[in-house]
Amino acid sequence: MRSRNLLESTRNAVEGLVYVLHRDWHMRFLFLLAAVLILVSAILRVTKLELLLLCVAICLVVLAELFNSAIETVVDLVSPQLHPLAKRAKDVGGAAVLVAIVTGLLILAGVFASAGGLERLQGAGTRPAPHFLHVALAGVVTVVVAVILGKLWGGHGTLTKGGIVSAHSALGFFCLVSVWFLTQDILVTGLALVLAMLVAQSRIQAGIHTVREVLIGMAVALVVGVGIYSVLAMRAGG
Repeated sequence: MRSRNLLESTRNAVEGLVYVLHRDWHMRFLFLLAAVLILVSAILRVTKLELLLLCVAICLVVLAELFNSAIETVVDLVSPQLHPLAKRAKDVGGAAVLVAIVTGLLILAGVFASAGGLERLQGAGTRPAPHFLHVALAGVVTVVVAVILGKLWGGHGTLTKGGIVSAHSALGFFCLVSVWFLTQDILVTGLALVLAMLVAQSRIQAGIHTVREVLIGMAVALVVGVGIYSVLAMRAGG
């Protein structure tokens, strides 16, 4: 059934991603690996071009895994019984994932394992601090992956509603940490705190999350945010 508008199409796409995350542990592992790689890229203070190549490699593998899951779902629908052609279709989908992984590894080798990358690892402390957007990207991805894994391991709720971790609260308080490390202005940080608290309060009032789940989301954001910004020396003179 064709979606009627952009909003509905986006919602259906999110539902597809949620389905794959629930069904396929490979996809959950890819999201976790993506967070680790982006965080490491910030620690090594890679260039903008290297970060772009890294993001392309990650997206390439994720896209291949999504297409492979779609192929497997269609094959299971039209051929619930064992059939040589059904196996061949799944094998071809798996081959696409393999090609994407090999390509991604080659890109990673160029970013991390080149001579320049090894020199960067040895002298990362003497290089300029990574751009704020690079650190924010690492933080957001890490928070989102932590929330996804928490929801899946929690055993209740869905990735888009409910669950053991409040995603809205986590992202709201990560924005609060980002504002503090970016500006260190008490007034601006206070306003960001009010907004983050309003987001958390709205999740409780709507009955979507309990106070405990909101507090867990806040804790995830604070630990990830403070840890990443501190390690990557985003303070002036870091």
